[in-house]
Amino acid sequence: MFEAEQLTRTRLPAARVELPASEATMFEDLQVLSRAYAKEKPQIRYQKKPVYTMVATSSRRLFMGDVVEKKNPGRKHLQIRKGQWVVKVAIPYRMQAALPAKVARLRKQFYQDWLPDQPYTSASWQDLEVYHYRQRYFRKSVKMVMELWFCLSPKS
Repeated sequence: MFEAEQLTRTRLPAARVELPASEATMFEDLQVLSRAYAKEKPQIRYQKKPVYTMVATSSRRLFMGDVVEKKNPGRKHLQIRKGQWVVKVAIPYRMQAALPAKVARLRKQFYQDWLPDQPYTSASWQDLEVYHYRQRYFRKSVKMVMELWFCLSPKS
């Protein structure tokens, strides 16, 4: 289920809103971040189409932003560089209400079961939730797709 891969190209930057956070207040911090991002989103230019939205967490910071074709002047950006080790996990779901439980279960499996036996540790941005939309082939509609990206660094 979990397979580490090294990115072969630099991922596009994401124009973002970033806030300090702590594990003790993560739930409340995410709500504050979400409101701040909703205010900033209309001003983000050069969005990649289809839109990719990322939520990143670390032990001290939270980030939310849209992937952009080129950097927005005056905005902070997060860029995942070529050579970064990641584990990408697609999250299939049919009902959005079940999504938080699936994500929590996968994070637990990754951090408690898989990662301790691997030659990696978590990178500064521990994981990213990547949301994007894809066109359905058999319908004239789009479907939201979510992936979890676990960012890794080799153990020294």
